[in-house]
Amino acid sequence: MDIKEARFHAGLSQYDIALKTGIPQSKLSLGERGYLNFNEVEKKKIAKVLNCKPHDLFLQSVEAHKK
Repeated sequence: MDIKEARFHAGLSQYDIALKTGIPQSKLSLGERGYLNFNEVEKKKIAKVLNCKPHDLFLQSVEAHKK
C-alpha cells in the first residue's frame, strides 16, 4: 500500500496529514508522487497518522530501489 492509498482509506487529505505530522503539505505531495523520499522520522509520523507500519507503507519504494 502506498501513502495515497492509505490516506484515501483513512479519509484524510494531505493537508490533514500535514497538520498532524508537521510535515509540509507540499513535501507530502512530492513524496506521494515519488519525487522525494521521506526520512525515517517522517515515515514513522506518517505511518502513525495512517494507522499502519512504516515498513508496510513504504515497502513499494524499497522494492523499486532494488530493481
